[in-house]
Amino acid sequence: MSPTATAKPSSSTSRPAQPLPGGYAGKLLRVNLSTGKVWTQPWSPDEMREYLGGVGLGAKILYDEVGPKVHWDHPENRLILATGPLAGLPVWGTGGLSVITRGALTDGATSTQANGFFGAALKFSGYDAIVIQGQAKKLSYLYINDDAVEVRDAAHLKGKDTWETQQALEAEHGLSGHRLSVYSVGPAGENLVRFAAIQGDYGHVASKNGCGAVMGKKRLKAVCIVRGTKALAAHDTRGLIQAADDIAHDLKTDPSTATLYNWGTLPGVMNLYKLGVLPIKNYTTNVTTVDMAEWEPAKLRHGFDHRGHQCSACGMHHCHIQVIRKGAHAGERVDEPEYEGWSGAGWQIGVTDKEAISWLNTRVDRACVDVNEFGWVCGWVMECMDKGYLTEKQVGFTLTFGDAEGAYRLLQMISHREGFGDILAEGVKRAAEKVGGEAARCAVYTRKGASPRGHDHRGRWDEMLDTCTSSNGTMESANPTHQTEIGLPGRINPFDGEQVARLTGGILGRRHFEDSLGWCSFTFRTRVEMLARALSAATGWSYRLEDAMRLGRRTAAILRAFNLRCGIGPESEYPSERYGSRPVDGPAKDHHVMDQWERMLDVWYETVGYDRKTGKPKKDTLHALGLPWLAHDLWRK
Repeated sequence: MSPTATAKPSSSTSRPAQPLPGGYAGKLLRVNLSTGKVWTQPWSPDEMREYLGGVGLGAKILYDEVGPKVHWDHPENRLILATGPLAGLPVWGTGGLSVITRGALTDGATSTQANGFFGAALKFSGYDAIVIQGQAKKLSYLYINDDAVEVRDAAHLKGKDTWETQQALEAEHGLSGHRLSVYSVGPAGENLVRFAAIQGDYGHVASKNGCGAVMGKKRLKAVCIVRGTKALAAHDTRGLIQAADDIAHDLKTDPSTATLYNWGTLPGVMNLYKLGVLPIKNYTTNVTTVDMAEWEPAKLRHGFDHRGHQCSACGMHHCHIQVIRKGAHAGERVDEPEYEGWSGAGWQIGVTDKEAISWLNTRVDRACVDVNEFGWVCGWVMECMDKGYLTEKQVGFTLTFGDAEGAYRLLQMISHREGFGDILAEGVKRAAEKVGGEAARCAVYTRKGASPRGHDHRGRWDEMLDTCTSSNGTMESANPTHQTEIGLPGRINPFDGEQVARLTGGILGRRHFEDSLGWCSFTFRTRVEMLARALSAATGWSYRLEDAMRLGRRTAAILRAFNLRCGIGPESEYPSERYGSRPVDGPAKDHHVMDQWERMLDVWYETVGYDRKTGKPKKDTLHALGLPWLAHDLWRK
């Protein structure tokens, strides 16, 4: 069957005899782009309980099906697009998408999430996840309309950015709004930029570790899902609605989440600046002469005409479409930047004009690159040109801090791998190593090649430790919420390495539990017990806090084992020279994380139950997590 043929999914085995838990469709959709074969695979209630969905399910598939010789660009690499058991049900922030693959920046495991409507649309079509393998013979897109699944020719979409791709497919299928969810790669994905992302529903991005490069390598331009017609049922509808109401009430009234409810991530700019955690001009300073009162959330939002653009089943005042009021791009519609957009397309590269940042942030999304890595790449070039480490002849033009139009020009060069953009498209770590000299000392990255989030982690050590030790290409557990629930202190000294390491290791598992549910990271800031209660009502299980943490830690162990098999071990768990440097000013200037780094690693390994020398989860840790098969794989020699 050719890659452009139509196929109705056929089940490879019979449906399991056990009753299906509420909230699940009960099937995985399998697609082989090399052959055009499309089929469905049931998974059992026991597997659902053991792996939930999202990253829990994706990690197991990745470990089972992607061997050490199957690198990120190999056709047999898997691209897994997974939902959780609450997708499509009326709990805030549960329509999300988890993308799991072997990523292009680290060539190791990747787990990255996006919100919007994809997860709910997939569940309503009758599938809990899509597992994609192979490589299409020509640029294609996957079309899903309930039981009809087709791999279609995408020649007419070649070169289009992500918004243009969605608009073209909406016109092609005569559907718009929430009736059609499209997640695609822009030119950056087509051209295998190592930090290409997957973007959908006009502003929702699965951004980490080059998952868009994997999709581009498979010659898969987009996945296009018509909102399905299949009903979902919860085991205990009344209990689920009560849990959903309680979670929403907490988000609206708890002082720690009320600003998030009202403003999304906009307060992050001012809050992190006060802590010295806002990255400014490539980590060269932590202070500014800009009037920070102008960066209050209300002034960021109400400076633009805007309307809501929330996600499936969500009441957060978050995710807006804006209209730029003034400047060179007045009248353009853009997606309101998240905090990391204000950071990566703004402060990190010295741009403080709000209209310019909003415009550039959306252009980054439309090109489909990770705004954080773009910020590290662009800021690095700007600093190196200012200091003479890079020349106009090398780069192709002069680029200085604060130049948004120049940053856009660099974005186009990267997205199309033109000139110096071909080197930068490899990511900041490889570009810095290629250029060498003093320039290499200015680059912000981990030795694994992963990108930090849009923070200055020199003032937030838990996030730096987590970024360097994590196995999913981004933060795995840091920045905890309600950690007292699992017996950890509510406050610690952020510059005491031992305290930081115990907290970071102690919270490991919570985020993977949330990402297995398909929960949005901005609506998860309630107690794990409440999330487990919603899951129990949906499925009919009796799911508790200890079950949630065990699931998350089990997922973390599987991802780590996968990375070790890929050759990614403890020797890479370090920041680059600039990433781990001592701030020259600001609140963290008297603290240098590298003075305590080795002790932090020792304590973290002890806390999570992993072997410090080999990086492996210990045998007793794996047995306690119910992973004897993984203990055998890791320790049999």
